[in-house]
Amino acid sequence: MDMKNENNKDGYSDLSNPWRDFQQIDVGGDIYEQIFKYSIFPTIVHDMAMNIIKVNDSALQEFGFSRSELLKKSIFDLHTEDEIEHSSDVLESMKYSTWLSTETKFRRKDGSIFSAQVTPCKYILGDTPIIHVHIENITERKRAEAKMQELNTALEVEMARVEFHSKKLEIKTKELEEFAYVAAHDLKAPITNLNVLSEMINADRLSSQADIQLFSKLKNNIDQIYKTIFTLNEVINFKTTLKDKKEYLVFENVFNEVAQSITEQLNSTNTILSVDFSECTEIEYPPLHLKSVLQNLLTNAVKYKSPNKLLKIEVKTCIVNGSVCLTMKDNGLGFDVEKYGRKVFGLFKRLHTHVEGKGVGMYIVKSIVVAHGGSIEVKSKPNKGTLFTVYLNNRKDE
Repeated sequence: MDMKNENNKDGYSDLSNPWRDFQQIDVGGDIYEQIFKYSIFPTIVHDMAMNIIKVNDSALQEFGFSRSELLKKSIFDLHTEDEIEHSSDVLESMKYSTWLSTETKFRRKDGSIFSAQVTPCKYILGDTPIIHVHIENITERKRAEAKMQELNTALEVEMARVEFHSKKLEIKTKELEEFAYVAAHDLKAPITNLNVLSEMINADRLSSQADIQLFSKLKNNIDQIYKTIFTLNEVINFKTTLKDKKEYLVFENVFNEVAQSITEQLNSTNTILSVDFSECTEIEYPPLHLKSVLQNLLTNAVKYKSPNKLLKIEVKTCIVNGSVCLTMKDNGLGFDVEKYGRKVFGLFKRLHTHVEGKGVGMYIVKSIVVAHGGSIEVKSKPNKGTLFTVYLNNRKDE
């Protein structure tokens, strides 16, 4: 019975009633019977033999049967074949339980199947037990769970594939590192011998100008190979320190030690140092790595100072998103970041060739920082100086 229509026989709707859009209950009737009837959840009452004795409107709508049709059936008739045994187990459990909750599957009149969360509750009517079953259609939820499981499985497969290729890449990288080490190490002795032999040859004894020029080119090439081989060995030796033990270090102490080691360079250029470690005074870091970062940044600033002005270097530390941040700013030659930004951290890469250098300092700085989960950024303009921002360890937002 439509209680809305029953309460508005004259077609009049009280627009001031805030509950006018809700299912109306006849206060003069059986309130609990009406709640059972109009519940949005399908509800079935059956006896201990699984014979259906009562259903509500939502159950009729969900299953597609008429009331008279459902009342002639048992719960077993509504289940799919693969759920009959499970349903029998639930009935057996209900002989000794007041209620339970489980998942099952039902078949509608049209043959379609839906998954459901069922909550059977046992009551005693007189001296006869009956089961009141609350049914919730969870088909969409089960589909979503199945899709999620499918995606998780695909993700696990993809992660396994990535891990496999990562291990292969790791092996290849290790092989290349070992090859580089062996090659650089084995070449040290012969190139050293070549360098010594070239020094022993007296160019004045060469018979012609052509021979002198040829020997000069040969010696220059030997010198270049010599420097390259020994630089490679330095890089390889540095790589072995990437797992060095960390210690608590005071920035001021380490910086002073580094500055002391390059005093002559700083004094010869009349460098003005401005240092501020007040916002972050210490860090847990391998001593050799922090010294290397500071020294390479400092010597880089000195090396590429502007010839037209006094060199000023500003060094500062702070905390950014949980990471210790070191900045070093100078007013030196600078460079075009858009053009050379990626090149500055490359191995054997140099942006200015008018001064002596190997092109490995900034490569080592980046390697150290990345090994500790950090990163390095650079801002620069020609003749305007350079700012290096170094996140020495992990940032919380990464």
